[in-house]
Amino acid sequence: MGFTDDVRRALIDRIGPGRRYPNNKRMADELGVDPSQLNRFLKRERGLNSDSLGHILDRVGVTLTFGDEPADAAREVCFRPPGRAVPGGPAPRGEDYLAVPLAEPALVASRGLIPEDRVQGWVLVWRHQESIRFRTNLAAVEIAKGDLSMAPALGPGDIVVVDRNDRDPGQSGRLMLVCHPDGEARIRRVGTRRLDDDLELIFYSDDSREHPPVTYRLNRDYDGAVERAIGGSAVWAWSDMTRK
Repeated sequence: MGFTDDVRRALIDRIGPGRRYPNNKRMADELGVDPSQLNRFLKRERGLNSDSLGHILDRVGVTLTFGDEPADAAREVCFRPPGRAVPGGPAPRGEDYLAVPLAEPALVASRGLIPEDRVQGWVLVWRHQESIRFRTNLAAVEIAKGDLSMAPALGPGDIVVVDRNDRDPGQSGRLMLVCHPDGEARIRRVGTRRLDDDLELIFYSDDSREHPPVTYRLNRDYDGAVERAIGGSAVWAWSDMTRK
């Protein structure tokens, strides 16, 4: 079965009572496509052009994974219902969440897979959050006990979700998981400055008095490999509000 047939089957599976879309019309309205065009596609009467198909895939949150890319860290979630009925609203749907592994910062910053025995826990992330949508290679780190370098934005025990595929430090001031040449990894803001023959990287904290900025050079200190200097961008965080 080809990719188009897989998409058609996946859309059909999401239509019906108790599913994401109660009927074809509701699906077309929420996806922003013409109902007759969607109906003909689902009935195999005609295909969709690349723009229409891409628009539909974007709206339902589909991402593409190529065989030569590293495997994603985040996993799909499957909620198991309790043994007896629980009063209240409907149960959460697994397709709306990702399970993100929590691991040591240096391990999250690496390019490889996070071994199962090195995962410290799993964090549930609502995949439709604007900063999370279309991201899948996510991992989480915890701000270490006693680390006040990023206060008041982040404090000890706060959890930061990192997109391991986004390692571009070009936008100054981004909150990122950075790697020092000695292998230590921390959450820091990143600035850059173009030199004649190199790129200067400035890693700085929110508490610059106690934790002054440090600078490195991409070619000199990381052999020109940005993935050795940047482990990913911070896209979401949980903070204990009792400490704010």
